[in-house]
Amino acid sequence: MKNILFNKYITVSLLAIVCLAIGFWAGSNFSPSSFFTQSNISSPLSSNGINPNLFNNVWNVIHTDYYYENLNNKKLYYGAINGMVNSLGDPHTLFFSPSQASQYYDAISGNSFAGIGVALGFNHSGNIIINEVLPNTPAQKAGLEDGDIIKTFNGKNISNINTLVNDVRGKSGTYLTLGIDTINGNFKNYKIERQNIHVSSEVVKNLGNGVVDVQILRFSDSTLSQWENSFSSTMSKVEAENPSKIILDLRGNPGGYFDAAVYAAGEFLPQGSLVAEQESRGGGIQQFDTNYQGNLQNTPLVILVNGETASSAEIFTGALQYYHRAVVVGENTYGKGTAQNVYNFSDGALLVLTTKHWLLPSGRWITPQNPIIPNVKVKFSAKEFEKGIDTQLQKAIEVKGAT
Repeated sequence: MKNILFNKYITVSLLAIVCLAIGFWAGSNFSPSSFFTQSNISSPLSSNGINPNLFNNVWNVIHTDYYYENLNNKKLYYGAINGMVNSLGDPHTLFFSPSQASQYYDAISGNSFAGIGVALGFNHSGNIIINEVLPNTPAQKAGLEDGDIIKTFNGKNISNINTLVNDVRGKSGTYLTLGIDTINGNFKNYKIERQNIHVSSEVVKNLGNGVVDVQILRFSDSTLSQWENSFSSTMSKVEAENPSKIILDLRGNPGGYFDAAVYAAGEFLPQGSLVAEQESRGGGIQQFDTNYQGNLQNTPLVILVNGETASSAEIFTGALQYYHRAVVVGENTYGKGTAQNVYNFSDGALLVLTTKHWLLPSGRWITPQNPIIPNVKVKFSAKEFEKGIDTQLQKAIEVKGAT
């Protein structure tokens, strides 16, 4: 689910996969034999009982004997790599072909694209869900809601989230049909027109009586510095409202840059406060503290969360809850306590790979079984929401915020 946490640095993998990507040529005469040899793979396969020539043999058999002759070498090649990555069984480790990679960066940065205005992810049952319906988009106008399960695209069953992302995007003004298991338990087809979408990362609303609501849609932009500038600008606008209480709405926020969560925490926590720790594969621990002190340190604060609040959004929420700086309202969060690095390859493909666990200031590791639990639990009511009543937001307005 869109649900991925990034560090600010982007590096190049030294793992075996780099041997598959460097120097790749996708022409009709492409042969993998020069890449899939014992000498090209950094972790010896034969010592693990694996025949390093098997891939090349299967490739050749397909090209020699497959009945349908119109083979797409590029699709076969990237499909093989994608299968290797999927075999890890980690829903947060993903491979993107060059064409998918450009769409991926658009999704995390909010760049303009033609689509319907939803962020996708997975629920704990492995279903592809709508993590977030973005405001003022075709998806919102059509009636899609956060938590809806996507079952079909144009009448066909969905097999892969990457394929779905690619299919949903298209030329502005064209239509698509999504088959949805709604949050009410009913199946319904939605015909939706694609439109150009540009998504800002924050939306500010003055709710009256001194209460300002800030919806933080994601902790990512084209770059970390752009997100930080956007967030700082938003907080300046909030400060100018002279609020008596701030509600930070992180429902449906899938996360983003790890460092963005640390940066945002500085607006509300004293400088030098521990926000999170990262634990690497070898067991090393790195601490991340706030490096500045914002101007909203003493404004009462409430944070809204739900089952789609994940990753960086959980880091931010968990830190403020730990220091009793915010009252957390809503439902248990998603429980994503892993961090991913992004590895770029020379042909434009990229790999999003789980490389670290992150820990709250208490040392607690967030998991689906051990998520952030709100101080005040309020279930989302679809029936009330259809009447225009957001029961969770109403409770956040009623609750006295923490300082």
